[in-house]
Amino acid sequence: MIVSLIDMDYEYRMRVLRTPPRHRFPNLALMKLAAWHKEQGDVVDWYPPFMSSPDRIYVSKVFTFSHDCVDFSAGDPEPVYGGTGYRMYDDLPSDVDSCLPDYSIYPGVDYAIGFLSRGCVRRCPWCVVPKKEGNIRRYDDIERISQGRQNVVLMDNNFLANDPDFVREQLEKSVFLKLRIDFNQGLDARLVDDTNAKWLASCNWRAATGNNAYIRFSCDTQSMIPHVQSAISFLRAAGYNGHIFVYFLARDVHETLDRIQQILVFDTKIDPFVMPYRNLDGNGEIEDKKLRDLARWCNIASVRKSCSFDDYKRSVKYA
Repeated sequence: MIVSLIDMDYEYRMRVLRTPPRHRFPNLALMKLAAWHKEQGDVVDWYPPFMSSPDRIYVSKVFTFSHDCVDFSAGDPEPVYGGTGYRMYDDLPSDVDSCLPDYSIYPGVDYAIGFLSRGCVRRCPWCVVPKKEGNIRRYDDIERISQGRQNVVLMDNNFLANDPDFVREQLEKSVFLKLRIDFNQGLDARLVDDTNAKWLASCNWRAATGNNAYIRFSCDTQSMIPHVQSAISFLRAAGYNGHIFVYFLARDVHETLDRIQQILVFDTKIDPFVMPYRNLDGNGEIEDKKLRDLARWCNIASVRKSCSFDDYKRSVKYA
């Protein structure tokens, strides 16, 4: 069988936006599908396959704003679609899901990716995780995920909500194995205390791309500000001296700017990142230009450090 894969998020960036990403973040579902099919003896490649017609096509996308932009050839089989970008929240078949991902389809990726746990104890109204994954549960082990790779990106939605023994076991194992880790979805600042702060401070941190090293949190509402500040204080007391990356969900420009400023003045090693709100029930687009401008100002450190947001607004003829 000839199997073809389409990473629609990447195709959208390349074909429509014409902005090739500096680093191509891999699609874990497609990697597992590739691994499973190769175990069955099938030939797997990106669509369109070279000099052949596929027997099966898998299309996956994570983001709703990635518009479908691939034209299929006459005679191709009906594609199998999946992913939150299509508002499809079904799990992979268990025998596929249990496979270790095939990294050969993303040759530029030098890190391992996976989940230690799935689900979350929170029910944030803007988040798809409760619908997709349900409550928190253990899922995998960091040694199995790493596959001998030194850098590991963990995509847990709320790792610290797991049983403390499991949290400690996985973090201590990462230290023992000399892994460099990144919880790229962020940790729940509300769950950081003096005990797990010590475990976190003992780990070696590295972001998936570049040479950045930080622990990530999110500060999506005003009520999260004291929790993020408390988490930072616990980490500093535990001996962590590195940078802290903070996501800011943005629905209102002035309110979000206030959150950013309160966190920035609390600690000198904060890397803020604004994520403009996208309606999951709509087309996934950012409808408010003001939020896009705030994100551009905040997320480019050289811009944020060189001028205030008010000055930036004037420079882009912001009304």
